[in-house]
Amino acid sequence: MTPQKEMDTAQVLDAFGELIAALASLAAQVPATSFSAIPGGIRPAEEAIEKYETVVYRFRDQAGPPYRVLYAFYVDSLEAFEAGRIFDAVPPLLQVIERLVDLHKEEKVCFNSTEQNRIREFQQRLEKILPEASKPEVDLPTPETY
Repeated sequence: MTPQKEMDTAQVLDAFGELIAALASLAAQVPATSFSAIPGGIRPAEEAIEKYETVVYRFRDQAGPPYRVLYAFYVDSLEAFEAGRIFDAVPPLLQVIERLVDLHKEEKVCFNSTEQNRIREFQQRLEKILPEASKPEVDLPTPETY
């Protein structure tokens, strides 16, 4: 069995994007008038859960040392996703964004301008999932600062 190659920054962001896409797909099923948690949640299809799990566990197995700190956030999001708690699955992913920015500031990883724009797009997509969020939970610095 050959060891798997560690993920580069683009692959880390691709995996993150997959999780956001799955979450956004589930969030699209929430009625527009729903501003609070839905009792019992909206359970995703088994295939969606398996896909989410696959991304999380692939990340665990292939992420390099600087990215390992993100795994706990992914697991928290996965647990909420599995239970159909859409709004509870978003904050851990917003924390991932904060941590990615911190890793870049600490110069443990380096995101080019395209990757920085992807991170901003991910933040915007996550904020759109939370209907009650009128102010961003994560206030990212301008791209020039990281």
